[in-house]
Formats: sequence, C-alpha cells, structure tokens
Amino acid sequence: MIRKATAAFAAALAMTLVIAGCGSAAPSGTAAEPETVSEGVDTAITVSYDGKLASNGGYFLAEGDVVAVITPSALPSEEQVKATVEGLKGWGYNPVEGKHVYAEERTLDDCVEDLVWALEDPEVKAIFCVRGGYGASEVLDQVELDLVKQANKPVIGYSDITVLHSAWTSAGLPSVHASMSAAFADDFPKDCFEAEQKMLRGELPTYKCAGSEYDKQGHAEGILIGGNLSTFTSVLGTVYDCTKVDQPYILFLEDVGEDVQHVHRYLAVLKHLGVLDRAMGVVFGEWVDVPADMDDYDGSSRGGEFASVADMISRQYAADLNVPVAFGFPAGHGDANYPLLMGAKATLDVSGDGYTLSWE
Repeated sequence: MIRKATAAFAAALAMTLVIAGCGSAAPSGTAAEPETVSEGVDTAITVSYDGKLASNGGYFLAEGDVVAVITPSALPSEEQVKATVEGLKGWGYNPVEGKHVYAEERTLDDCVEDLVWALEDPEVKAIFCVRGGYGASEVLDQVELDLVKQANKPVIGYSDITVLHSAWTSAGLPSVHASMSAAFADDFPKDCFEAEQKMLRGELPTYKCAGSEYDKQGHAEGILIGGNLSTFTSVLGTVYDCTKVDQPYILFLEDVGEDVQHVHRYLAVLKHLGVLDRAMGVVFGEWVDVPADMDDYDGSSRGGEFASVADMISRQYAADLNVPVAFGFPAGHGDANYPLLMGAKATLDVSGDGYTLSWE
C-alpha cells in the first residue's frame, strides 16, 4: 500500500500521520512537530526458501565464529551494544566488541582503528555494525579498498553502512543489508529475524511482494547495489563507488526523514550521472517519516501535484526507464527490514500480480 504524502489530502490520511504527542495539541508556546507519512512500510510479503546457498562457500558464518561488533557511524548506546552482543550469542556466534565501540570520547582515528582491526584480525569472520547515523564515509576514507578485499569477510548493517556496502561491492564481495541492534528487539518481526539469521549462514530467500500501481513490469538480472539513497549518493565518484563495477546491476534505494524535494534532488544526481539509466532494474524500498507538507515542492510546475514519493518517482524518473521497477519493498527504516544480499547476483521479476526478488 502506498501512503500519500501531500498536504492537500493530509486530512484523509489522519491514521497514517505521525503527530507529536500522539495527536494531542502541542503545549502552549511550543511548535507542533511536523506531520509525516510513510510509504512502503506495509507491503505484503511472502518469504520462502528452497535450500539455495550462496555460492562462495566459507565466506558466510558457521556456529562459533567470531564476529566483530563495531560502529563506524554514530555513537551507539551501551544498551544497543549489549543487545547486539547478546543477540549474536543467541545466534550461536562469539561476538567481540571493538575497543572504541561506545567510548564517548572516541575520535575518527578510534573508529578507523576498530574497522581495521575487524578487517585484519584473522579470527574475525564477519563485521556486525551496531547502528548507523553518520560518519562511515570519513572512516572508510582512511581504509584502503585492497584491505577490504584481502579481508574477505561480510559486513552487516544498513543506513549509513550503505557506504561499506558500496566498498564491499567494489571489492567484489557480498555484504548483508540488514538490521543492526534493532534485530534483537522484542518487537522485531519474526520473519525478518529468521531471514537475517539464515542469510548470515548463506541461506538465500525468495521474496514475493504485493505490487503497486506504479510498478513497471519486466525481468532483470544483475548484482544488487544501493541502500540508503542520501548516503548512496555521497559515494558516487569515490574509490568505493560500486556503480563503477563492470557488471549489470539492480538498484535498491530507500530513505528516512527526507522530503520529496530532497528525494527528487538525490535521484536527479543519479540520473545525471547515468546511474539510473545503467540499471537493469530498480527496487524502491521504504520512504519513512516523509514530511507531509509539500508547499515548497508539490510538482505543480511539472504537471500537477504529486500524490506520493512513488508518484513523483514514477512520473519524473521511472517513465524514461525501459527496465522493471518495483515499489514498496519492506526494507529500510520502518518496523520491518528484510535482509538483502548486496553485491551478489539477484533476479527481479515484476508482473501484474506483484514482484519477486531472489538470488542465485
């Protein structure tokens, strides 16, 4: 279901609006929180497994493996770190915290030290990030791409960790776009929890999703790249820009807290650089907490108001793409965040009955 995001019909979407105070009036003298809406967060999805395993044996995890717990982005809370450590133990792994994972006075050099340790230590078999936020690009700027390639181990995370996914893809390695500390919260969806567990062991899902009126039908194959739209845009032109990889790709994009104008601007960058035109297919995920007030950018100068982010994308960008395009995949910053294997060959099939995303 696509939730519309214009102020013009905000009243009709009262049940989907996130309003400060759960709908109560703001205290006198204080400004009310802006209304927001979300799209793609309630797409019906079916997850199935047919025993498919990732082809590069030994790359994924086995019971008892050491997993580095770090955060190359924003500082996590002690509770987030503890939840991650205990959760990974529950999955049968041996988590080891980075020296600076939640040190309040940590520096950029400290964050680099944790990442380099996780890459260089031969006992570490995977890198699990506690949270996103901001800062991973600065950290990765200090790390040689050859070190990532030589380490030959997966990284797990999403949001700001999109930077690392791009680096891993550039190094020819798959990575897991998935929830971090939130995966171990009591209210995390069971299907997402199980899918992430399985993917870390190399077991690959097939996702069947309900369709959208904005979908474009077709079949596509290519490595899956992308992640958080605003973060992904920042890697373009860098040494870890995965769009430079000489392979066909399917592009996945999502974001949180960005208004329609910002989403449009980021996609314009992707279009101008040829990233959209080179894609074999495009999957748009969740657009979470989109400001509902579109007075500054409602599309009125471009053929009428936009009904939603998906409506804007379908008219402004997807219309010129002769490839399959799917909307509303439940991954990103909503309650459900189904894991995606980035940098690995995926198949996207979009039909009138919905769409399927799977891996070889």
